[in-house]
Amino acid sequence: MKLIGIQPCVITLNILINSCCHLGRIDYGFCLFGEILKRGFHPDIISFTSLIKGLCLEGKVQGAFQLFDKMTECGIQPDGVICGTVITGLCRIGEVGPALELHGNMDKLNIKRNGVSYGVIIDTLCKRGSVDQALNVFSEMTNDPKIVPNVTAYNSLINGLCKTGRLREAIGIFDYMSGRGISVDAYTYSSLIHGFCQCGQWKEAKRYFDDMVERGISPTVVTYSILINYLSKVGKMGEAGELFEEMIKLGKEPNVITYNSMIDGLCLTGRLDEAQRLFDPMVDKGLKHNEHIFCVLIKGYCKNFRLDDALDLFKKMKQEGLKQTQVTYTTLVDGLCRGGRVKAARSLLIEMLSIGVYADIVTYGAMLDGLFKNGHTDEAIELFQSIEGKGFKFNIQIYNIVIDGLCKAAKFESARELFFKISNKGLAPDVVTYNIMINGMCKEGLLFEAENLLFEMEKNGCRPDAITFSTIVTGYLEGGNVEKATEFLQIMRERNFHHPVD
Repeated sequence: MKLIGIQPCVITLNILINSCCHLGRIDYGFCLFGEILKRGFHPDIISFTSLIKGLCLEGKVQGAFQLFDKMTECGIQPDGVICGTVITGLCRIGEVGPALELHGNMDKLNIKRNGVSYGVIIDTLCKRGSVDQALNVFSEMTNDPKIVPNVTAYNSLINGLCKTGRLREAIGIFDYMSGRGISVDAYTYSSLIHGFCQCGQWKEAKRYFDDMVERGISPTVVTYSILINYLSKVGKMGEAGELFEEMIKLGKEPNVITYNSMIDGLCLTGRLDEAQRLFDPMVDKGLKHNEHIFCVLIKGYCKNFRLDDALDLFKKMKQEGLKQTQVTYTTLVDGLCRGGRVKAARSLLIEMLSIGVYADIVTYGAMLDGLFKNGHTDEAIELFQSIEGKGFKFNIQIYNIVIDGLCKAAKFESARELFFKISNKGLAPDVVTYNIMINGMCKEGLLFEAENLLFEMEKNGCRPDAITFSTIVTGYLEGGNVEKATEFLQIMRERNFHHPVD
């Protein structure tokens, strides 16, 4: 234009600003905005709208908000579009407070509200769990005769209500929509189905799924994944498999979440080879394995003592460049210890600590339990003392593992000493702790002490269970004191407990 002697006007520069912002070059947009000022033109609402929208698209919402304030300072009256843009941007970064404030000020500024800004606010509030607040905004929206809520606003409410377990209210809105001729879609049904699955109401979930199909609304991958996830969690892999095959036949390719659910369910029911057959071709289908899916399979292999398969999978996880998490390491350490491969478990524990992966109570508990149960008592004691020396706070379960290990390794005095130190650590023995100590005392022939500990246990508010009494009865029987054994058997019967001698 300059070459042929034509000077650009505000309209031309606004078109260029809008184009730059759409292309993600907000920096060029601001340069052109500067050109408007340089030429003595006055920026208009279109100039500001393009820049504010561009900033919001780049996630620079605070900058957009500041520019909005600058615009009003310049005497330019905002409209519903620009307010909606700022509200949407604020909601996207979770700043629902300022969004609601701007929404509330629109009346004062004599700006007409629109369905878009209402919908965005309702959706954001529902996603944050502030469903009652969302319902209030929705009520305000329906009271405006010029605004008709669309299916998106209704869907947001139904989804929010379902996620917070308020299914009856969600169904009420669904029925209202159907009664008023407001079209429901796959998202509406999926939200309801998910809500029913969360509450374990499979029959209702299936009923709405069937209703959806009957009404000609095609279930999405998300819909199928919700159903498959529920069935997998409750171990109904036959039905889950049927739905998995059905969705593929209908041309709906399962996503990573669908595969995760199927593999999780197959591992849960011990069908590891089938789980592996689903896992292997995922990459060929354009789906990336994630940490969760690896961990599920590794856990399945460990549970079934297929430890070499678990370690091979762990190696593959590293090769695929995935992060080895605390959960993965802990699962392997626990599995290896249960399988008697303590040396390999110890190596993994050292490896995880060396790469900066935090070992928690569960990790150390698995390692300590493995060391004690596999006869590495001295090493277990050394590990326990080492961790304790670093200021690591143990829970009662860790003390139970160590006390039990010491008792079984014929180190009863050490176990007793540790037992009496528990209260100094700000912890209280639980029924398991007392049972371990009572069993240890009985094995040592200290039946009078065991009996006293039982009474002390009740005095301290810890209720003895069938194991507690059975241990003492067995101890007295093995010691030849039938009279005492009979006395405690009678107490057991009075408390509706049963002993094998009965």
